[in-house]
Amino acid sequence: MREKPKSLNEIWSERDLCERLDLDVSQEGKSRKLSYWVKGGLKYVEKSGQRYFFEQDVIEYLWNRAVNK
Repeated sequence: MREKPKSLNEIWSERDLCERLDLDVSQEGKSRKLSYWVKGGLKYVEKSGQRYFFEQDVIEYLWNRAVNK
């Protein structure tokens, strides 16, 4: 079970995450790259049609991809 975020700063909208990682994002705030990552196992929560990502899940996903190369 994942750990509960301690603050809202640990929950990122798709657009926020794209800005942090310098990923392309559409006018609607969607990212093709993040969609691939989600298919690859990146966890997210959907609310009102928007995807939100937890900081620790993103770190774990990227770390696992780097270590398993």
